Amino acid sequence: MIKAITGGYINIHPSTFRMSRPKGLPHFVLLVVRSHGSFDIGSEHFSVEPPQIIILAPHTPNYYGNPDGDYVNDWLHFDTDEPKLIERLNAISNHPFSIEDTDIFSFCIRHILLELSFGQPDLKDENMRALFTFLFNSLSTAHASFKSRTYITPLENQLKQLHLEISNSLEQKHSIARCAKQLNISESYFQLIYKKLFGISFQQDLILMRVTRARFNLSTSNLSLSQIAELCGYNNEVHFYRQFKKLTGVTPAYYRKHPF
Repeated sequence: MIKAITGGYINIHPSTFRMSRPKGLPHFVLLVVRSHGSFDIGSEHFSVEPPQIIILAPHTPNYYGNPDGDYVNDWLHFDTDEPKLIERLNAISNHPFSIEDTDIFSFCIRHILLELSFGQPDLKDENMRALFTFLFNSLSTAHASFKSRTYITPLENQLKQLHLEISNSLEQKHSIARCAKQLNISESYFQLIYKKLFGISFQQDLILMRVTRARFNLSTSNLSLSQIAELCGYNNEVHFYRQFKKLTGVTPAYYRKHPF
């Protein structure tokens, strides 16, 4: 069982704030640190720059705040009696680790607290379990990335978001110039980090996304070939046919009859 106890998000504390728990607490505490912070955890001292995560294990002495200004964090107190989960959490507890951004963790905390206070009784436990599973998986992924230093660029999260936006708006015009401008970087740097992250050039990836979407529409709808071409961002049907056949080896009309 996993139990949410209490929490908050984007809490702002003045420089006079200093949390002091000489004996810790009997449960876990998750901190999403959004400001500079000074932390004493057990016998270790950490100076933290945002955004970072700290999970405080049960009964761990801890003191923290920001003597240089406001201390800002999201926080969640929770408990569990599941041995494997306790072992998993203990492995990443009591030391800070960097994250790309706070969005995923803040989302989980907010919705866990909403379910805790206002959740529909017959669905609350199931919803909270799903949210906690997503939260713990995200924490494990972030910690593994931090330990292995596998993040490619500070823009990694923005690139992933951009990729998702493009895949959801293939009917629009997408170009290297437009994407680079959106990220406020040069076109050459955009192409470099895009290929480094996704393992394929932007133009090749865009073509692949369009053809993949066309295959889906051909096999699941009765839209005309011209309508599908337009939905996938092609103004010229001949161009659509050529790219589709180049990637799949067959024409759109043939694929509609024999999808694979």
